[in-house]
Amino acid sequence: MSRFNPHREFSPIYSAAAKWKNRSLLADDSILSSDENLWSLVHLDELDQRFVKNLDAGEGDFLSKLKVQLSEGSPDCRRLMAECLWLLLLFPSNIGAAKKRENVREIYSWSGEELDATHPLLDNMVLEGIGSAGTAYNTHRWRELVFLIGALRDFKRYDAAARKEIVSDPLVFSGWLSGLPEARQRQLIHILSHLLFPDSFERVSSEGDKRRILAGFGDTPEREIRKWSTTEIDRTLLDLRRRLEEEHGAEFDFYEEAFEAQWKTQTKNWLLSWNPSKWTWDTLAFDRATTITGEKADNRWRCGSSKPREGDRVFLMRTGTAPKGVVAVGKVTRAPYEAAHWDETRKEAGDTTRFIDVAFDAIRDATSDPIVTLEELERLESGQEWNPQSSGIEIKSKSARTLERLWKALSLITGSSAVTDEIAAVMKPTRPAGEALNLILYGPPGTGKTYRLMNDYLPDYQEQAADRFEFITFHQSYAYEDFVEGIRPVTEKGVITYEVRPGVLKRLCERARRSPDKRFALFIDEINRGNIAKIFGELISLVEVDKRIVTDSSGKRVPGCKGLEVTLPYSGERFGVPTNVDVIGTMNTADRSIALLDSALRRRFRFDELTPKPELLGTVEDGAGGTIDLRQLLGALNARLSRLLHRDQTLGHSYLYKVKSFAQLRRVFAREILPFLQEAFYDDWRQIRLVLADQTVGEEFQIVRAHTQRADLLFPMADPNEIGGGEVFEIVREDDITPDAIRKIYEMPE
Repeated sequence: MSRFNPHREFSPIYSAAAKWKNRSLLADDSILSSDENLWSLVHLDELDQRFVKNLDAGEGDFLSKLKVQLSEGSPDCRRLMAECLWLLLLFPSNIGAAKKRENVREIYSWSGEELDATHPLLDNMVLEGIGSAGTAYNTHRWRELVFLIGALRDFKRYDAAARKEIVSDPLVFSGWLSGLPEARQRQLIHILSHLLFPDSFERVSSEGDKRRILAGFGDTPEREIRKWSTTEIDRTLLDLRRRLEEEHGAEFDFYEEAFEAQWKTQTKNWLLSWNPSKWTWDTLAFDRATTITGEKADNRWRCGSSKPREGDRVFLMRTGTAPKGVVAVGKVTRAPYEAAHWDETRKEAGDTTRFIDVAFDAIRDATSDPIVTLEELERLESGQEWNPQSSGIEIKSKSARTLERLWKALSLITGSSAVTDEIAAVMKPTRPAGEALNLILYGPPGTGKTYRLMNDYLPDYQEQAADRFEFITFHQSYAYEDFVEGIRPVTEKGVITYEVRPGVLKRLCERARRSPDKRFALFIDEINRGNIAKIFGELISLVEVDKRIVTDSSGKRVPGCKGLEVTLPYSGERFGVPTNVDVIGTMNTADRSIALLDSALRRRFRFDELTPKPELLGTVEDGAGGTIDLRQLLGALNARLSRLLHRDQTLGHSYLYKVKSFAQLRRVFAREILPFLQEAFYDDWRQIRLVLADQTVGEEFQIVRAHTQRADLLFPMADPNEIGGGEVFEIVREDDITPDAIRKIYEMPE
């Protein structure tokens, strides 16, 4: 049934809606008091006159403006508005019950009477809400009220028999409501239909979601579904529900993760395989413990398919050795790429294979934890290949939903595994000696440049005896003397002398010359923040791949080497950069565009761009029964930043990647995202407000508020025309940032 919800029971809300239908819709009686004829056409007409035809688009919050609009209305008019708001707030769960009760009681009090806070229809169980109605439903509440009043005025013009006929059939009711002027733009046509007929209409408050559900589970594209009427959409949804309930043999909710992934995020599901007899997962205990604490365990995994994309869901099947079954779930964080083969013998032969990067959010040890067994999957979903010979096959939608349900039904793992000295991190193999690597990872802040450097490259140069790398960060004061060599003062017995000291690159190169069979690396973070010409000097030519020198184990240049050497200015030594030294840097394009980087460096390095990947993000609970979609949030912010600034000055996904709660999201917004916007726009608060969509809503839902500053009040006796007016901007306190203030960034009003 459409009323099914796996988490909560909503019967008190549906009972309240049914009571309103009988008392106030079919009849005219009050729902919150004993007043008769409160919902009559006469009083609705007065609301139309006082509110609908007297809209206030000025500054101020909804209630303060509403109080002025109803100031000359009758007490019955004000009580009726309180009850209209009560009805409007029955559905949304992204507004707290206490706030709903407070607003309804305040409007009711304008009639001169008080509404008891313990009224049964103001109970938390009645006002807790059924589902998120989105930001626009709250920030543009007046639009829904205008439509509600107009719809009820139309309904009340019918006689009693006609009214009863309309509400006797769900699709007739939907057809009448959706046929009214402006109905297609209002969420209330979906909300009211569900409240009154919860077994016939989905718990979905927007037509957009309904279209996406039908497109995700069917063969009709969304652009075609847009041409359907509201009634056609709802009828098809009901047929879809019946089919899916028959397939799964159980009730379900379209917002459950297994179902939502198919229509909302449009992610695909992939089955990876792991055969313990062929490859030992040395970090299994460590990774398992990591996921138990709520963190993600990052791994590289073999994948035969080239089709997985960032954000897709993966399930890991343990094969070959009993017990067999699914032992881990996660998300693709890097699309397929080629790397050295996982098998040592084939790797030494120079073979490569295809991998994907995966962030596992749950890992189980099949020898000690319950898992989803291979036998159970083959019994329930026999049409799916569950024991593949290769890793990386697509899981069909229905099979993926079954697997997701079985995985969630497993008992929780508590505690944390001890990580002993025997559990060492899997070290990536050292790159064989050969052509040098000159690489710069570049992109906007937060796209994982440093993370990629630390996890994909740095481990290649680590050993227990001694690391074969140096890690530095360029800055404005970094110079040739720090990088290559320079003169440094030395005090001995009160006498100052000057010595030539090698810089970080020269020291690394001297080590590399003596070990030509091993690779060394210089990692340079924020390479574009330094003066490249000043730091590299003549070495800008020496780092070029075909200018490198080859040495023997004693550190001497081998005969016939065509590499380039120069005479250093301070020491007078001959110096060249060995071919077994890699130079890998990162570059933040928000600080300086790649086009402005020293052209000599650009010619000598390969550049790999890392871009924001919203698809790696999920949702967080907003603390009021709703959710914040981090993927849509980042996408909307970056779309506006790209338009107003440049694609290089966008926000990377790492800003939000570890956000798990609304409190964390609010903290990131106040302490990281807002400062980034201030710097990017040079404190142009008008532009910042456009990025945050603050101009689309009233002050109570804004993050950056604008106030007019009157010159005549600031400068008495001065000519205000000469000084002119102005605006002052106020950033709301971190604790005052509401879910709707953030959600409205990506949920446009219409």
